[in-house]
Amino acid sequence: MRSFVYCRVSTREQSTEDHYSLDNQEQRCRDYIKMKKWRVAKVRKDVASGKNDDRAGFQELLTDIRLQRIDVVTVYRLDRLSRNVGDIYQFLETIKDSGVGFASVTEGFDTTTAMGRAMFGVAAVFAQLTREMIAENTKDGLMRRAEAGFYLGNLKMLYGYSYSKDFGLEPNPEESAHVQQIFDWYTEYKWGTEKIARVLNLRNVPTKAGVQWAPGTIGVMIRNRVFCGEVRSGKGYIKGRHKAIIDKEQFEMAQSIISSRSTIPSRAQSSRHLLSGIAHCSECGQRLVNHSINQGPEKKRYDFYRHNPVVKTGTNCVGFSKSANILETAVIDQIGKIAVSGDIQKVLLQDVRKRHSNKHVPTIKERDKLLIELEGMGEKFSQWADRLDAGKIDDDQFERQNAKLLERKKVVQGKLSNIEAELSQEENLEVSLAEVQSLLKDFPKMWEELELEERREVLRLLIEELSVNKTQAELKLLFLEPVTISLTKKYVASP
Repeated sequence: MRSFVYCRVSTREQSTEDHYSLDNQEQRCRDYIKMKKWRVAKVRKDVASGKNDDRAGFQELLTDIRLQRIDVVTVYRLDRLSRNVGDIYQFLETIKDSGVGFASVTEGFDTTTAMGRAMFGVAAVFAQLTREMIAENTKDGLMRRAEAGFYLGNLKMLYGYSYSKDFGLEPNPEESAHVQQIFDWYTEYKWGTEKIARVLNLRNVPTKAGVQWAPGTIGVMIRNRVFCGEVRSGKGYIKGRHKAIIDKEQFEMAQSIISSRSTIPSRAQSSRHLLSGIAHCSECGQRLVNHSINQGPEKKRYDFYRHNPVVKTGTNCVGFSKSANILETAVIDQIGKIAVSGDIQKVLLQDVRKRHSNKHVPTIKERDKLLIELEGMGEKFSQWADRLDAGKIDDDQFERQNAKLLERKKVVQGKLSNIEAELSQEENLEVSLAEVQSLLKDFPKMWEELELEERREVLRLLIEELSVNKTQAELKLLFLEPVTISLTKKYVASP
């Protein structure tokens, strides 16, 4: 009888172990075939998981069975074929329909007999049961680790941290600095996730996966409690064993901002109103919501911004409505005037002068000096180690010198962190100003070419605050002083 010998291991590491090695499986199968006086027609080996049948050797086996090129399949053990009982029975039906036999060397199965087929089915059930028990035990073990404060997510893909078997989860110096910057932008500068992602990509900051930053990625990071030192367990969140990157106060501030922004009505994202989610009442600070009505015989549409009547402001403000046409036209006209006035260019000029003044020359020199000192510490350590090896100093002397170096290293790193934070603030301002200047450049011409959603996004990026009452609005663009706009015109029908 022509026999197809099939061997499999789950990993390349296992392929070298004596009791599971591919060579050992093959030899045991050959001995069994020789005893049965069969003939080895083909030997195929896979290094792959047995959870599915996407294996080159296994697919070739199925092909040979279908084309009736073999008479019997020989394996070292049942689980070498598959670890899924459904796959095993499907395979059994395949060989049964093709008239091909099956033999397992260590379990003594022979499907050419009724008893062999019955035993084969029982063994397959127990193989599946064993796999499910292993999975259940693994799940229980993971739950116990979570309750002990261990992070159970993808350790290699958690941005901001590095993982090693010796030290566990530790903040990655470069990535953790970016995480802190993201939270600072979100909580202090009130940047949105789209803007943060755009600036990170502009600076060529790499992600763990090597792809571009996306707003959704930033949103997930800001909500991830791992950054404030917590891990998820069956009871919710508990204190983790790893070091936090973001302090709890700032993290909770970020969650409050997320909650406040999520209260913007969903229609603000799809409505034709350009200032949805931006305009506020100057009296009570309540967000103005968009509203539309149809009046007259021709059912003309009128768009408004007004108070949400179900929200209690807690002030003496009685609320009001303002024509969307008047408010939006007035705001856009004012931005156009600012764009051609040169105000933003003046701010940019002042910033350039500030950044290029001699004010920060000492700071930069101090940073360079500290970096040189930090680089030299490794050489100093090597020199002391060489002296210890040469017998010029004893262990106590070496330990004292090493302790001094480590203490000085902490001081230097602390000073460098403060300097980098100071210089980073100016870098952030530079990027933001450049964005504002880019948006205001040729604003009137650009505005006419934009689609509705693009117009709304431009206004959200430019406007830092817009306070409105019945007769006027106060508009503050990023980096510029607020200006007052008159709103005394009567509203008109929206086009």
